[in-house]
Amino acid sequence: MHMNIFRIVLLIIILAIGLPSHGTSAESPVADQDEVNAQLLSDGSDLLIAGRPKEAIEYFEKAAVDYEEKYKNDATKIFCARSEEETMLYLLQAAINKDGNTKVVSADWAYAYYMKAIALIDLGKLSEAKVSMERALTLSPSNSVFLSGLGHIYQYEKNWPMALQIYQRAEEAANAYSPPESRNVELSRAWRGIGYVYVELNKIDEAEKMFRQCLELDKYDQIALKELRYVQDLRAKSGGR
Repeated sequence: MHMNIFRIVLLIIILAIGLPSHGTSAESPVADQDEVNAQLLSDGSDLLIAGRPKEAIEYFEKAAVDYEEKYKNDATKIFCARSEEETMLYLLQAAINKDGNTKVVSADWAYAYYMKAIALIDLGKLSEAKVSMERALTLSPSNSVFLSGLGHIYQYEKNWPMALQIYQRAEEAANAYSPPESRNVELSRAWRGIGYVYVELNKIDEAEKMFRQCLELDKYDQIALKELRYVQDLRAKSGGR
């Protein structure tokens, strides 16, 4: 998937699901700062969509630095989540692993790193983008959006086994933990990634299945339609049905 296609995917995700709300009251100084960070992410995403990734990074970094400072002396293990299911997952895992005190905070912290990674991908800085994406996943390890983002980086690197593994994790996370209003978008993103990798691995039947699943969720999915036509052309050229 080339950079311009990736921009289309980014637009679809941002426009379809937006950015998470921080979910705090605006009556306290802490809440006021959360409002500021939420606005930074919104303004940065607008710049990113407008094709100004270098400027956008400054906004994402400001939000990320604020959260890092806010929690740097916190002795608890911290996660970020978008849904009740994801929140309960992290708390349950912490209890099973006996990680001590654990809490779940605003998803905006993790999204600051995710959006920065997207901007870095747009600038062709893949190694830096991977570091930022992995930081987002440290905070939200079962966020399907972040997993697909990391899968896409492995895709650029042509590391097909890792790309497939991460996209499959993104599929599982979308089914289990994505908010209902964004689940189909995130599931389709994971399926398209899996399908793309299957094409590269010459698993044409498996790839076609993935793209058809996308079209069952959204018959107007232009990327899936394009990839499906490509798969059908490959089969025709190889003498298959």
